[in-house]
Amino acid sequence: MTAIPDNTIATYSKIAERYDALHFTPEFWQREFKVFSRLIPGRHVLDIGCGTGRDAVLFTNHKFDYVGIDGSRNMLRIARRRAPRGKFLLMNFYRLRFPAETFDGFWAGASLLHIPKKKLGSVLRSIRKIVRRGGVGFVSIKEKRTVDEAIITEEKYGNQSRFFAFYGRDEFAKALKQNGFRLIKFHTKKRRSPQSTDWLCYFVRRIS
Repeated sequence: MTAIPDNTIATYSKIAERYDALHFTPEFWQREFKVFSRLIPGRHVLDIGCGTGRDAVLFTNHKFDYVGIDGSRNMLRIARRRAPRGKFLLMNFYRLRFPAETFDGFWAGASLLHIPKKKLGSVLRSIRKIVRRGGVGFVSIKEKRTVDEAIITEEKYGNQSRFFAFYGRDEFAKALKQNGFRLIKFHTKKRRSPQSTDWLCYFVRRIS
């Protein structure tokens, strides 16, 4: 069993090249990266759902000891090309195959939004286990406007389907607290168009 629905992983494998062409914008999370870099107590970071390596470029260019994981082989193939100094592993979010307290921090930019809400707690606890005490994390998810969860198809991706979970600000903050993280900073990243949703951005620290 994987945390992300199988059809979503399959979609990302099918659209990997198209997705990379549309979304390879390392500057998109530049503001958040700067905050994260100031907060993290070391240089060993896990990128959860690294996709085609957009954020990997930021981390490797700034000399982080970077590990990226993703469920799509095709996305990872592109990521390795984009950020050859990074380490990339095929791995799902439920079974993070690392020793306890391996990383100084984790980065989950636009990835946990693909986790069904009923499974979010298990994923967060799995993440907490492999982050050392005092370690930090960044999570960005899409703000809920009408529905909690949805299967979305988009013409730009050939009408392939992806699963999304949407949250209210306090709803996701509560989930973080219940599963071992303390909120440090929060902000909203406004949507680029009326058709898209706002990003909710959380910086957290592992509770000892």
